[in-house]
Amino acid sequence: MRLFLNQIFTSLPSPEYSLILIFIFVAVSLLAGGVTFIFLRRDILAERLSRLVSAKAPEKKEESAKNLRLFEEAPKGFVVKVANSFNHVALPEKRATKGPRLKLLKAGFRSKRAYMNYLACKVLGGVILPVIYMTTFLFFKFTSQNMLFLALLALIGFFLPDLFLSHKTQKRQEELSRGVPDALDLMVVCVEAGLGLNMTFKRVGEEIRPISKSLSDEFLLTNLEIRSGQPREESFKNMALRCGIPEVRNLMTILNQSSRFGTSLAKALRVHSDAMRVRRRQIAEEKAAKSAVKLLFPLVAFIFPSLFIVILGPAVIRIMHALLPAIGKH
Repeated sequence: MRLFLNQIFTSLPSPEYSLILIFIFVAVSLLAGGVTFIFLRRDILAERLSRLVSAKAPEKKEESAKNLRLFEEAPKGFVVKVANSFNHVALPEKRATKGPRLKLLKAGFRSKRAYMNYLACKVLGGVILPVIYMTTFLFFKFTSQNMLFLALLALIGFFLPDLFLSHKTQKRQEELSRGVPDALDLMVVCVEAGLGLNMTFKRVGEEIRPISKSLSDEFLLTNLEIRSGQPREESFKNMALRCGIPEVRNLMTILNQSSRFGTSLAKALRVHSDAMRVRRRQIAEEKAAKSAVKLLFPLVAFIFPSLFIVILGPAVIRIMHALLPAIGKH
């Protein structure tokens, strides 16, 4: 046995090389064990509950596709399992989840697994970028500069999901702002035609979908909340929070005040619709006034030099041809 071990150690080039091989073996073993644990782990309680529910509950017909598109199936798959594994590492306390969940709702992610995926992306982003750098430059020295660069990469990977979320929220709010005036016109038509507020929300959600899918989902979801027994004021407040734009917030305030004081809903919506048109026209005029100032910098930096070359170029060439021979004679 001792001869066999001596032969193995003598066959290796150096102790550093053998140490690297040991580290690689341990890393691959841990990776294989983690993947096996994620794939083979089963939730026994969830399986038993699913069997009981499938055995007791009779088969029901599926609801209409308009309502089903607001909901999603139970989380499944490899990504969800990985996200569940990193969920408790990132933020185990449930009381601190209100702010991030509201951000996800404003971005349009309302499923249950969106929050887990968000936390998993933050944790993985903070780990993957430094690991990629270390594997790319495996044999670099651990100096203070390299350690600071690794810390910077970890911070960048940790905050990348926040940047993506803010960009997604901004795009969604712009889409909602573009669709609110058309939705107001449809609400005025529906209310003046004699429809109730619940049916108005349902009809506007169906008709506004080709213009703004996000606004259609919000109207349909608010209608479902009211039908489920939630108070109207709370449902309107939830819609304003999910959208996060002043246009929808003002609309929900008008609806709450009309329901509370008994005023004419059609007149209130028509006045608000006219105010929205005036505001959109003012915003367009403001952008048109700013465009002249914004065009000044590219005009000076790119267009004026080209014009000078085209206009003054031939004159400069003729002057040079005329002056150079005279200067050469003297």
